[in-house]
Amino acid sequence: MLRISLLISFIFIISCSFNRLKPNENQKHNIEIDVISYKIQESDSFNVNILLIVPLKLFVFNKQKDHFEANINYTISFIDTLTNEVVKRISENKSMTVSYYEDTRDNDRYFQIETQVQLTSGAYYLLSIVEDSDSHRIYKTTEVFEVGQEPPVSKIIAFYYENNQRIYIKKVIKEDVDSIWFKFQIDAIEFIDDNVPIIYRVLMDTTLIDSNIVNIPENKNNIYIIPIKIAPEWDGEITIFMGISENFSSIKLNIENKDGTKLWSTKRNDIVGIMAYLLPYSEIKKYTELDDDELFEQVVEYWNAKDPTVDTKRNELLEEINNRISYANAQLSVLGKGWKSDMGKIYIIYGPPESSDRHYNAEFSYSYEIWYYSSGRKFIFSDRRNFGELKLVNEF
Repeated sequence: MLRISLLISFIFIISCSFNRLKPNENQKHNIEIDVISYKIQESDSFNVNILLIVPLKLFVFNKQKDHFEANINYTISFIDTLTNEVVKRISENKSMTVSYYEDTRDNDRYFQIETQVQLTSGAYYLLSIVEDSDSHRIYKTTEVFEVGQEPPVSKIIAFYYENNQRIYIKKVIKEDVDSIWFKFQIDAIEFIDDNVPIIYRVLMDTTLIDSNIVNIPENKNNIYIIPIKIAPEWDGEITIFMGISENFSSIKLNIENKDGTKLWSTKRNDIVGIMAYLLPYSEIKKYTELDDDELFEQVVEYWNAKDPTVDTKRNELLEEINNRISYANAQLSVLGKGWKSDMGKIYIIYGPPESSDRHYNAEFSYSYEIWYYSSGRKFIFSDRRNFGELKLVNEF
C-alpha cells in the first residue's frame, strides 16, 4: 500500500496539475482481536478461540537470502474480572516471512495468530502484548468478554485459503477468491438422517439474492465449517445469515467486483461532488455539461487511466478512494452524508491522520479536534455553533 499511496500523490499532483490531493502514507494501524467461545458438550468448560490480526507494517523486516523476515514475541493473558487473577497465559515467539519488500509495507497484509484455551463461565479481561524483537516496540490491546452466555448460533468466522494457508477475512474479499469457508457452532440441533440442514441466506441491502440448504454430517461438538462458492450475483457489501430453524447468526462481507473496481456511487451528484475534491474547477465544469451516460463514461476513463496495475481487474487507486468515502459516510456523518462534511472532505483528500487530539473549550463551551499529518499539515475542526458537527476552522 505504500507504493499505492505514493502513486495517489504523484498522479493527482503531477498529472492533474492540482496539489490538493496528498494522501497520508503512514496510516494509523491497530492490532485487532476476535474472541469466540464454543460450548464443550457435556462439560462446564468452553473452548475460547482467539484470533489476533497484526498489520505487517508495524514490524521491522530483515533481508534474508530470498525473503524478508521479522520476529515477534507475543503474550496473551486471561484475567478473571472478579479476582484480577491471571487464569491462563499463552506466550510464544513467531517468525513472519514475505517474499518482497513491498509486502512488508502493504496496509492490506497481516500476520494472524490463532490460539485456543479452555475457560469456565465468567467475565474475563484479555490482555495481548506483541513485541517486535528487532525494534523492541510493544503493541498492546485489551478486550473484555463473557464466557457462558453464548447464543444458539455462535459468531461466524469467515476465511479462505491462499497457498494452502488459511486467511481470515478482514476487509474486502479479493477477486481471485472463488470460495469462502464459514465456521460457527450451533447449540440447537435438528438431525435429518444424521445430517444437519444448515440454511444460508445472502442479502444485498435488504434484497435476498441467494439462499440454499447445506446438509452437513453431525459433529459431536456442533462446530461446523462450511465451504460456499461465491456466486456471480454476490457483489459489493453483502450480509450472510447462517443457522437452522429460527436460529441464525450473520456476518457482513465485501465482495470485490469480478469485472473490476466500481465507482463509489451511481448517483450523479455523488460522482461530481467527490471529483470536485480531486480536480480543478475547469475540469469539474466540463463534467457538469455532460449528460449522465457521458459523465460516467468520462469518470470511468479517468480512473482507468490512473490504474497503477493495468494488468489486473483491481484498480488499487480507486479502491483507496472508495475506502475513504465509505469511512467518511460511516464515521464522519452528522447532519448529512459524511463525504459532504468538512472532516469527510479532508479525509478523502488526505487520508486518515497520523494522529488526532480531541479537546473541549470550557470557557466558550464547544468541542474541537486537531488532525496531524506526517507531511506537517494540521487541520482544526470546531463545533462553535454547537450543532454537533465539527467544521474546518483552520489549516496549517
